[in-house]
Amino acid sequence: MARSSAITALAILILAVGLAHAGGEKAKDLNIQGTFNDKDPRDAQRGGPSQTHIVKLKAGQAYVIDMISKDLDSYLRLLDPKDNQLDEDDDSGGMLNSRIRFNCPKDGDYKIVCTTFAANMSGSYTLTMKIGPPLPKQVSAHALLLDKAAPDFKADFAVAGQPGKLADFKGKVVLMYFWEVRSSPSLALLPILNGWHKAHKDDGLAVLGVTYYPSDIGQKLGLDKETGKTVTVQQADRQSDRALLAAFAAHHKLEHPLLVLPKEDAVTAFDAYAVNGLPQMVVIDRKGMIRKIDLGGAASGEVENEIKKLLAEK
Repeated sequence: MARSSAITALAILILAVGLAHAGGEKAKDLNIQGTFNDKDPRDAQRGGPSQTHIVKLKAGQAYVIDMISKDLDSYLRLLDPKDNQLDEDDDSGGMLNSRIRFNCPKDGDYKIVCTTFAANMSGSYTLTMKIGPPLPKQVSAHALLLDKAAPDFKADFAVAGQPGKLADFKGKVVLMYFWEVRSSPSLALLPILNGWHKAHKDDGLAVLGVTYYPSDIGQKLGLDKETGKTVTVQQADRQSDRALLAAFAAHHKLEHPLLVLPKEDAVTAFDAYAVNGLPQMVVIDRKGMIRKIDLGGAASGEVENEIKKLLAEK
């Protein structure tokens, strides 16, 4: 799963792992076998265990970083020496493995943060970093999707609407956002989405939330009806997930559809839209072409301008 997506600060355990440089020669490849345990700090965004590895990177060198596991859904972050996040990834390594490609602009100690897509995952992983030829130009996965037909998918449940395909909304301008019920940045975006829905629904805008069943990835969640926040419960399944999402929508007064996908379909959809952080907004024109993608809601003003422009196109 793709996924996930304004990145909060990480509570991290520093595991120093140096890469040797000798006489200007290339650094050695990195290969670390890691295992998450109960003592690991929790990732502030995803909620799962996190371990951080410090690596010395060299300016002008290209690196391929992979996190591979048979036990869990891997999630990678790359931070610069000042702890600014440079990149993150969920499933670019194939299946549930993560991959980051990076052209290093400056010598320094960088941090590779290994964590999990979901909060309650545990198990072992392998972290590797290899050196390859410099990338001639780094083009984001999102940029490659622009002006292409929006990949279709089908939900099997919906709140405030009918389950169906994305293609059912062709002819409308679609503001689709990938989110999850435990994502604080997703919750922060909801008032903006509510406003867009109310302001533009009569002009042909369809706002769609896309998520997955929490229980499909081992999350056992209920809703505190007073605060509107999730709580851990003893038992959960798809039926209770549907009740949770319906109660969540009611608490936050959401009037637009929330589409829910089973895990396998969600992984496919999140991968198709290169979802590597949450929330992620995708603007689709009336012909079904992707016109803009925004991660985290940082460019919500630009997204709204794009919506207005597309609505004006008849």
